[in-house]
Amino acid sequence: MSGDTPEFTDIFTISSAMGCGSSMDSFDEPKTVVVFGATGLLGGSVARALLNDPFKFRVRCVTRRTNSDKARELAELGAVIVNANLDDTKSLEKALANADAMFLTTHFWEEKNKQKEIVQGLNAIDAAVSCGVSHIIFNGSENVKKIIGRDCNHLDSKFSIEEYIREVDTEEGEGGSPAENEEKIVGLNYTILRLPFWYENFYTVFKPYKLKYGVYALALPMEDGILDCMAVEDVGECVYDILCKPKLYYGKTLGLSADRLSMSNIVDIFNKHFDTMKFKDPKIKIRDYENFKFAGSKDLAAMFEFYRDGTSMVRDIKATKKLNSRAKTLDKWMDENKDYIEGAIREDEEDGQT
Repeated sequence: MSGDTPEFTDIFTISSAMGCGSSMDSFDEPKTVVVFGATGLLGGSVARALLNDPFKFRVRCVTRRTNSDKARELAELGAVIVNANLDDTKSLEKALANADAMFLTTHFWEEKNKQKEIVQGLNAIDAAVSCGVSHIIFNGSENVKKIIGRDCNHLDSKFSIEEYIREVDTEEGEGGSPAENEEKIVGLNYTILRLPFWYENFYTVFKPYKLKYGVYALALPMEDGILDCMAVEDVGECVYDILCKPKLYYGKTLGLSADRLSMSNIVDIFNKHFDTMKFKDPKIKIRDYENFKFAGSKDLAAMFEFYRDGTSMVRDIKATKKLNSRAKTLDKWMDENKDYIEGAIREDEEDGQT
């Protein structure tokens, strides 16, 4: 991959010549979509969903680790792997050159630095605008601090990036001829996604922990609240649908969810699917959770307080099903993925014995 624009495989030239596809909204030729975070859960879900339809989409996956196993797997599926860094504007402009759309997710937890995440998000937005990218899809959030009255750094950072996108939208929309603005809708074309709790958290960040032999705790401090949730893998199909009909979603903020459950519901589903394990809700209080001695406990406690509040967190199962009719409930997802949870539990137990 040399020069300013990555090279693509011949299949896209062939598909264009055949006239396959339907336009961003018309697919006269495949549209180039740049996916950030493609070696992670969310970006990977989006990349794989788009790679399933090479007649509509070329996919560039942005990573700092082009030789990683996950990057190689995406390359084998047809992705172009691009080395870029959210701290380096020139590398972002190179990655976004001649792209039609960008899926952006930013990452707080690597350095746990709210301001750095914000600056990285702004760098990507500025680069996309500079390169004339037609459509930006961003993984955003509500203004959690305003809602609950205290910091939730990993969500508040995403709201700040959302605000910047809307400011750029207004600035961009003020200039240009009426005809130009009509084609561009109003200013910058963007879609904001606000996601719920991911099922995949149950075998990663929030995997069950052992209380005693054969008994495990699901330690989410939801108290009596209801939790919106979905599979991160199903988000990719939602983004695919948005990019197939982008003008329907310009300027929209979409709250996604595939299931809405109490902790009692979640525990029942776990116990239904595991014959040799018993799961319980330890009924941890949010105020206790924030005092746990691990980095980020206060931010996670604030997140669960926001989830529990419910009134300001708008997630729409019906709208999500419209984007992805196959989006799974937790019960259905568990049918296909309980081995991952069991594997995570076993790994923890083996680590505890060494």
